[in-house]
Amino acid sequence: MKNVILIVACLVAFGSPTVVAAQTGKDKPKTAEQVQEEVAKTQAILKQKIDEARIGPRFVMTLTNVQVELTLTDQLGTAAPEKKTVSMIVASGNWGKIRSVGTVRPAGEPPFGVDLNVDARPLVSVDGQIQLELTLNYSPPADKDSVRPRPTGINQSQTVVLQSGKPLTISQAADPLNDRKVIVEVKATVLK
Repeated sequence: MKNVILIVACLVAFGSPTVVAAQTGKDKPKTAEQVQEEVAKTQAILKQKIDEARIGPRFVMTLTNVQVELTLTDQLGTAAPEKKTVSMIVASGNWGKIRSVGTVRPAGEPPFGVDLNVDARPLVSVDGQIQLELTLNYSPPADKDSVRPRPTGINQSQTVVLQSGKPLTISQAADPLNDRKVIVEVKATVLK
């Protein structure tokens, strides 16, 4: 909003007849018609800038495919990290959903489900940036030496802006019961 106010102040100052005459370096000020014409042009530019500031980035509403790659790095303590990758191709402005579910049957315990669910909605802007709405639900199996049979899950939902083809680490979650950590990296690439 500060930028819009600054633009308005500059355009008003530069649109006044006194300033216009001083800027031209001529002793003779412009005619009323010339000043009105310049004021009309200035107002049109101002309206366009205010509209752009209100709307924000414009998004492509054409058939554009985006490849979304999500990489989870799951590490428990000093053990080697495990990486899991989920990849999908989604049309701009639409949702892609992946559901991956398994069942763990620990000895002497009832079975329980582990899952990795990803929902993604990319929106491609006119300038090429990608706004990605992302929801992740991840319940990894508990480690082999754990006294608790059920794992701790991660559930996150966020919106990020990405450059096409460039990965970005968007979160790092810690397990509240042990020293497990899960790092989430995402990359979105506009497909030509």
